[in-house]
Amino acid sequence: MKTSVVTSQRAQKVTSLSPMELNRPCPVCGNSYRKRCQRWYAISEFEVLRCRDCGFTFINEVVNDNSGFPAEYDFKVAPLLVTKAANDFERVKEKLKAAGITEDADRSLLDVGCGIGNFLQQAQRAGWRVAGLDLSPSVAAYAREQRGLDVNSGSIEANTSFPPTSFDLITMFGVIEHLANPGGAAEECARLLRPGGILILQTPTEDGLMRRVGRLLYWATGGLVTFQVKQLYQMGGGHSTCFNRRSMRTLLDRYGFDVLSLEQSTYGLRVLLMRFDDLPFFEKLINSLGTFILFSLGQIIGGSNHMTVCAQRRANAFTVS
Repeated sequence: MKTSVVTSQRAQKVTSLSPMELNRPCPVCGNSYRKRCQRWYAISEFEVLRCRDCGFTFINEVVNDNSGFPAEYDFKVAPLLVTKAANDFERVKEKLKAAGITEDADRSLLDVGCGIGNFLQQAQRAGWRVAGLDLSPSVAAYAREQRGLDVNSGSIEANTSFPPTSFDLITMFGVIEHLANPGGAAEECARLLRPGGILILQTPTEDGLMRRVGRLLYWATGGLVTFQVKQLYQMGGGHSTCFNRRSMRTLLDRYGFDVLSLEQSTYGLRVLLMRFDDLPFFEKLINSLGTFILFSLGQIIGGSNHMTVCAQRRANAFTVS
């Protein structure tokens, strides 16, 4: 029988949520009181709050933003994603080296949100035993049948079919910001990693200058300029949540991880613009132009728009009896 230390903490947290004053509690720390949240944005479509307790920013609704992408999406931007996968794998090797972890034989890796397996192929060629998890059944089937990869379909937010302590490394690139339950994802990662195992994730950051510029535009115009709010949060498979350094550290500490490094990083402009490809021409033009302006201003100032996090699972994250 498995007894989770963090599960008992979660049970204690749930009992303290009444009375509920928010449409949903903070997905990181469980705060349910509006007075402990700051209104970050308010537009006709939704309201964005920042939790004062942990610094997490989230849409004040339960958003089903975690629907995955079809295999055709990966095919359409294949050269770009292959290049990104190679760059991501180089970054992972650097993080492991900095953490004093060698790439020994028989190391195992799980890539969450793996798509058709570009990153998995990079790792497999380097000698890793690899497995993947993707929401889309068709994407998972393609990775299995056409590329011979061990890829399951499902969400990391709840118990997966993988046995406990199955992996030495879990990677999540551009995934956690889509999840309604990032705590569940962190807990499952802790269950799947061996003691001392490594979690590496990349996600947009509220600390980045791209978002700060957008926030400044919103404030300076009294909330009249809102195009960036839709872009940064809920547009075309966008992000219903956003971490900063404090909220990321809070989440990982709560679910049994020690943060080894947390660094600012930058996605390329083309990756940011891909989400507008299927919009009508005028909407695509406006949103692409707005994103280009925010991205360019951030780059001129010298900023970034993402963070890359490397964390290590503590030995006592879970106990087995």
